[in-house]
Amino acid sequence: MIFNTDCRHWRGDKPCLENRLCDGCNSYAPLQEKILIIKLGARGDVLRTTPLVAGLRKIHPQAHITWLTDPEAVELLHGLPGLARLLPYGTGSLVELFARTFDLVLCLDKEPKATGLTQLIRASRKLGWGLAAGGTGTPCALNPEAEYSLALGVSDALKFRHNTKTYLELIFEAVGLTYAGEPYVFELDQADRVRRDAFFKAHKISPQAKILGLLTGCGPAYERKRWTESHFAELARRAKKEFNATVLLLGGPGERAINARIKRLSRLPLLDTRGEHTLRELGGFLERCRVTVAGDTLALHMALALKRPTLALFGPTCPQEISMFGCGEKLVTPKDCAPCYKQTCGSTPSCMDAISVDMAWKPLVKLWGA
Repeated sequence: MIFNTDCRHWRGDKPCLENRLCDGCNSYAPLQEKILIIKLGARGDVLRTTPLVAGLRKIHPQAHITWLTDPEAVELLHGLPGLARLLPYGTGSLVELFARTFDLVLCLDKEPKATGLTQLIRASRKLGWGLAAGGTGTPCALNPEAEYSLALGVSDALKFRHNTKTYLELIFEAVGLTYAGEPYVFELDQADRVRRDAFFKAHKISPQAKILGLLTGCGPAYERKRWTESHFAELARRAKKEFNATVLLLGGPGERAINARIKRLSRLPLLDTRGEHTLRELGGFLERCRVTVAGDTLALHMALALKRPTLALFGPTCPQEISMFGCGEKLVTPKDCAPCYKQTCGSTPSCMDAISVDMAWKPLVKLWGA
């Protein structure tokens, strides 16, 4: 009996798409290259890395591409075109990877669990970052093209004041590719829209409603990226008055108290999802927004992946690293001490507080009209 285990369609534990045995199969397509992407976190950066698969496909059209990521980021990559295997970081996946051999490994994280793994995996070529010699556990560039991105991490002056490259230009460059405008990819299916449709139906929101989505949260590592609650509330009042907008408060469980306060401050019956949805269901809500407003967070990148007109607010992080793909506007704090990536700050007003509602209103009107 013949088993073509080197076929691109072979699964081993279940039938392939042909649903037949291998002997005499006309769809036999032997693997030409095996590529592993190691990009574990953070989730926003994982989503921002999705264009790399399309970039790889241009150079390696027949490659079998595997992506290893953190378990909490897996749902962002479901259905990603061109990806053959999606593995959550964990014991089972590591055992599998140690048993395999790759033609190319791309490590796009500088954390030890990623760089150390890169050193251990058997591969003909390795690009991106690995562990430095000498047993220090610190990252090093595996190829000359990755040195610039490594330098950004150790020089605030270079990262904050001199660099003009976007994140996508940097990661493509780090693995020897040229970025050619490939967009973020976040694939929704109908199941991701069910929660949204039920929510709008329960609140009697028509399919023609003009929805302004306010993404009020940010990750716990950099809470300084969050815009002021009073500013969100005032923006909601203006949008309701000027556009008759249906204002939707979005976020996860960590934003429940924040969104409740914004709703009280606005003195309007704003729609609040209360974070009672999955990350993919959040994508369903974003899909229905005419315009979204967000800080430099995962939700911003989700909105851009779904091609939603988006107003992006930047304080302590680097606006030049974010690609807007022609469907958004950047609003950068006027404070000259930003960016800084500080987790705490005693400056008054803070860089995000210094972005006034008046400053946000003009680009929001532009996006609403577009």
